[in-house]
Amino acid sequence: MIEVLRRGRDRGILGTGAIAMAVALSAPNGLEAQATEPPAPLPERPLEFPAFQEAALDNGLDLIVLEHRAQPVASARLYLPAGSGQDPPGKEGLASMTASVLTQGTEMRSAREIAETIEGVGGSLNASAGRDFLTISVSTLAEDLELGMELLADVALNPTFPEDEVELDRRRTLSSLQAQRAQPQQVAVRHFFQRIYGDEHPYGPSPRPETVQALSREDLVEFHREHVRPGRALLVVAGDVDPEEIETLAQRYLGEWEGDAPPPADVPPPAERDGTRIYLVDRPGSVQATIAVGQVGPTPDHPDFLALQVLNRVLGGGVDSRLFRILREEKGWTYGSFSQLGERVHSGFLVASADVRTEVTDSTVVEMLHQLDRIREEPLPEEEVDQAISYLAGSFPLRIETASQIAGQIAENHLLGLPRERLTAYRERIREVRPEDLQRAAREHLTTDRLAVVVVGDAEELLPKLEEVGEVRVYDVDGEPLAREDVLRQEGESDGVAPARDGELLQAMVREYDVLMGGEDAGVLTYTLEREGDHWVARAEMDSEFMTQDQELRFGAQRIEAVSLLQESIQQGVEVSADLRVEDGRLLGQAGLPPQAGGDREFDHPFPSEGILPGMDEYVLAASPLTEGASFELPVFDLLAGEVSPVAFQVVGEEEVTVAAGSFQAYRVEVQGGPAPLTLHLRKEAPHLLLKQEYQGTPLTVELRSVH
Repeated sequence: MIEVLRRGRDRGILGTGAIAMAVALSAPNGLEAQATEPPAPLPERPLEFPAFQEAALDNGLDLIVLEHRAQPVASARLYLPAGSGQDPPGKEGLASMTASVLTQGTEMRSAREIAETIEGVGGSLNASAGRDFLTISVSTLAEDLELGMELLADVALNPTFPEDEVELDRRRTLSSLQAQRAQPQQVAVRHFFQRIYGDEHPYGPSPRPETVQALSREDLVEFHREHVRPGRALLVVAGDVDPEEIETLAQRYLGEWEGDAPPPADVPPPAERDGTRIYLVDRPGSVQATIAVGQVGPTPDHPDFLALQVLNRVLGGGVDSRLFRILREEKGWTYGSFSQLGERVHSGFLVASADVRTEVTDSTVVEMLHQLDRIREEPLPEEEVDQAISYLAGSFPLRIETASQIAGQIAENHLLGLPRERLTAYRERIREVRPEDLQRAAREHLTTDRLAVVVVGDAEELLPKLEEVGEVRVYDVDGEPLAREDVLRQEGESDGVAPARDGELLQAMVREYDVLMGGEDAGVLTYTLEREGDHWVARAEMDSEFMTQDQELRFGAQRIEAVSLLQESIQQGVEVSADLRVEDGRLLGQAGLPPQAGGDREFDHPFPSEGILPGMDEYVLAASPLTEGASFELPVFDLLAGEVSPVAFQVVGEEEVTVAAGSFQAYRVEVQGGPAPLTLHLRKEAPHLLLKQEYQGTPLTVELRSVH
């Protein structure tokens, strides 16, 4: 079977197994970062911030033009105060869906015509919504910018929100939300913001399946009518452009746009906190925990914000920071620990995070709280302050190397209501921060007696130890409260994994599958299962337009317990390898991962007796006593996260399935908790061979061609 590889929101093919190795090329912060003594800084080069021009159209639209002729390209970005913070209660996800469907049809062009027009000149057109702003962006060669501006104006002013496109985006969003439930970092982020801001603040709630299901096309039309107006909007054009010509184009395509600025949002203050509290999110079977500790912060226009940037750099802003050095280098508890100072219109945030082994989770929480206390209570050594300020000042030119980067910095500064000098004189202003400013800012803004501590992991293992640290409240991944007795199982209770699997039901055979993309042939996948003494040896070979892969998987012949995995794959030039084995209850071995995923890694971790390696789930399902309505979880090892994560399987019905190999009575099984929601069609007769596999929200399927 085939796995899916995330690149941003898109996935390509990666590996074998119904739930196989998910190697996301955007690794967690600091994963496998190399800690070395930093070299002495080079002399600072003079820097003059690139000049830009500001203007305003009569309808209230602000215009910023950056002339940057290093390359013959140009971009235009339209920013609107219409982010997810404007979602009505109970309709979280509205701004994001509105942005997604904006580009899928206008009064003059269909979605296909829009795509063909911009792709015909080698450009791109996109729309997305963040917490505060909805952004429509277009990039082209400089000579085609007028066409790009025309398309940008068309989708901004004349969208039709076709019903079929709304439904397609709804399905994609629901699939994405389901996938996020299995990603501990995503779970932690969602719970963290809910705890620090509260349900009444626009930054607190996140989209949920029921809120996305509640959205209608009429909701999108009304949201667009209320929020997509020229008042308080900003257009930033950058690249190989002439400012006077850009002002003419802006007037031509957006000058007749009408609408007063949307009324300012009535934003309540973040929820009051009466103490530091631990919020434990239960993920049964996890051998790793994700920790997020923090609080709300001031807005970026606060006089202390630059001082807080320096404090954040000292605390966890890099591989030379306190959290990284102490938690990784000194204690060896994590691959990396970092902190972030967030900038938002209504209220910022400070968060420190780490992914650690379950057995050191409580110790890590204690140490992170201690380091936050130190930052607040102890004067910072002059060496640390100088190093932090030198880094922030010295690295600033790297943030404005390209026209796109410069335009982004200018837009952010403008949208956050900051004075021009905050950007153009950043290096000078950050160097004006003094140690006494840091101490005062830390004591004023770090409320270390009212922190939110979010921990995502196996509550049965974590709860007793965390209760020794402080007050703990337990929730499931969806935010529903759990009682203490719900997560602390009594002796003899079920551990929640699949029923006993009988390896003797498996049969030596060779299976071939067609890999189909939109019904078209895209490759072949071949499985071979052979018996060697006390082991089954499962080999898989894939040759497709997406990737090539060889895999050898060994597991026990009696109970299908994990033994070893060898795998090598190449996808679009990216190589991934794994050499894993299970010995005496521990997972040992190494993996070769690309730099984006953290690089090479060694493993020596506890491994549960029921745990399975990537690709084994197919054989466990084949040998399990399936019945309609049955549901269970399998603890599947995730190579990137370095932990065992629960994957849920539910037999939702019976049906007849026809594939190239013939027609079969089959169980339909829905899979949640892996990198992407899946639908499996398994032969009803044991062993339950995979007949067909579908990836929800994508045109990719795998179908059985032959068995021999």
